[in-house]
Amino acid sequence: MRVLCKCGSRAIISRSEAVTDDCANLLCSCTDPECGHTFVSPLGYKHSLAQSALDTAATVPVVNGSRVTCGCGERAVITKTNRLSNDCADLYYLCKNPACGHKFVMSLYYSHSLSPSSKTTNELAVALVKALTPNQRQNLQQQMSLF
Repeated sequence: MRVLCKCGSRAIISRSEAVTDDCANLLCSCTDPECGHTFVSPLGYKHSLAQSALDTAATVPVVNGSRVTCGCGERAVITKTNRLSNDCADLYYLCKNPACGHKFVMSLYYSHSLSPSSKTTNELAVALVKALTPNQRQNLQQQMSLF
């Protein structure tokens, strides 16, 4: 699973804290040494796309560290990531047990900082602009010309 820092760099999940069986807080650290931002990203069960063929009572996935297991006990893998913003993504999972076939969605989002980034506001703004597509940059440039 890919977690991004506010500066746009990848983050490493250092540890997790279980909130409930199907939700955990991932403690993350930015991989950019100039940034140094540490933050919390919750990962939680959202809904099922296809119910388990085994036992309908055991469909809720379990979060253990950065690993997710299906309610049947088998490991689940990410098949698709729908990044809604730099701070939020929907992760689509599929149970590795072919007899189960459970498909479900979990939500990963930015919650709060543990220690702020050491980058300046200008450096963060430049990193965010670089992450935009050319069309998004052009729209931003047009909006900025209004000021």
